[in-house]
Amino acid sequence: MKTVRVHNYGSYEQLHYEDAIPPEINENQVLIKVYAASVNHLEIKGTSGVMKESMPLSFPWIPGYDFAGVVENVGLNVTNLIKGDKVYGNCMGGSYAEYLAADIHKTVKMPENLTFAEASSVPHVGETAWQALYKHGRLQKGETVLIHGGAGAVGGFAIQFAHNTGAKVLSTASGDDIPFVKSLGADDVVDFRTQDFASIFKDVDLVLCLVGGNVEEKSYSVLKKRGKLVSTVGLSYQDIAKQKEIEAIAMGIEQSAIDLKSITDLIKVGKVKTDIGISYPLKDVVTAWKALAGDKSVKHPSHGKIILEVSGKSI
Repeated sequence: MKTVRVHNYGSYEQLHYEDAIPPEINENQVLIKVYAASVNHLEIKGTSGVMKESMPLSFPWIPGYDFAGVVENVGLNVTNLIKGDKVYGNCMGGSYAEYLAADIHKTVKMPENLTFAEASSVPHVGETAWQALYKHGRLQKGETVLIHGGAGAVGGFAIQFAHNTGAKVLSTASGDDIPFVKSLGADDVVDFRTQDFASIFKDVDLVLCLVGGNVEEKSYSVLKKRGKLVSTVGLSYQDIAKQKEIEAIAMGIEQSAIDLKSITDLIKVGKVKTDIGISYPLKDVVTAWKALAGDKSVKHPSHGKIILEVSGKSI
């Protein structure tokens, strides 16, 4: 099979488009013919080595944390999927390849109203947004949530989920992206380049901190007493949180078919939409990574997921 493998820690120079032996599955896995995989910052960070203490890689390593494709074979204990099913889900690396051994507790049938490319854009960022809002943030109807980075992949899903919950949704974004963010369901959006969100937004129940810098520190001033702040980029100001009686949580994704199924149900009925920025064939993975990193030498979208077409066109 064709794949992309990494043979050592590093950057773009470690991405090798090459042949590999297809994986074997165990009794709790399904063999997937992968048609599309989305590109996430986690793959770039993992390859760089900055996470090797918490998430060490075993080389050669195949990047890719989410996928969409077709079931080719099923393990002995698998009863809910059969050969030919169109599926999507998460993995701990491995989706930058034509075939993937996928765990059944991280894989579900994909919505029929999505292409493979669209489906592959959902699992990693969609589940991150879902868990930030509901597992950690415990968002309820009628509450107010501030979502930083609303035009980003996680932020875009979070806005839609929160809107469907019946929450008041506030967000920050660059000026050019404000119409897009409002189209997702945000009630009010501040241009972070020209406006100070901390002087505009008040009495917020929950903040999703999806960007770095001093956003976390400033966000404590907009929260109600005993409000909640959930961060996907770590916490630096727990002392302020404690002083203001704010529940501050640093989270990482827990790959879950249960959460993905809940998201799938919303997509099926048109309450949540995907956002594709640009697609590349698998062999152009270096360009795709540069696009995600904002490298000015390649074309990159202002918003929307970057997709790798793994087994031919994935539309």
